[in-house]
Amino acid sequence: MYVTRWATLKELAIVTGFWENMANEMGEIDNIPKPDLQRVAKVKSLFIHETKTGNLKFRVAVDKHDSIVACAGGLLRMEYSFPLAEKESLFGWIIAVYTLEQHRNNGLAHKLVNEVCFWLKEKGAERARLWSSSSGRGVYENLGFKTMIDMSKPLI
Repeated sequence: MYVTRWATLKELAIVTGFWENMANEMGEIDNIPKPDLQRVAKVKSLFIHETKTGNLKFRVAVDKHDSIVACAGGLLRMEYSFPLAEKESLFGWIIAVYTLEQHRNNGLAHKLVNEVCFWLKEKGAERARLWSSSSGRGVYENLGFKTMIDMSKPLI
C-alpha cells in the first residue's frame, strides 16, 4: 500500500538523489551523458530555489514505513508554445519522475504524474511537457502525452 503526498523542503535531498538515479538510468538506456557532481549540485540548488518561489512542487509516494519510493515534479515556466508565437504562455514541465526498482510496475509514476499535472493545471499551465527515456514512453503515452517534433544530430 502506497500513499502519495507533497514532498517537504527537507525531502528535496531525497528527490535530488532520485533525479540523479533517473538521469543515470537514462544514460544507460538511451546513451545520454550522465550528470557529474557539479551538475547534481546545480540541480539541487535549482530544486531548492524553485520550490521556495512556488514554481516547483514534488509529489512523492511513500510505503508503509513512510519511506519515499517514487517521485514526480512539476515546474512552472513561461515559454513560447511554438517558434513564431507572439507571446509566452505558462507551461508545466514534468521532471524527476523516478520509482525505486523494487516498487516499479505498481502504477506509481502514472499516479504521481497525474497528480502533478492536476497541480500544473490549477496553477494555470496550458500544457505539460517532459523528456522521457525510451523505456518510459509508454507510461506517458498512456497519460495522454504526445510526441513532439524534436530532432538532434551529434556534432562530434
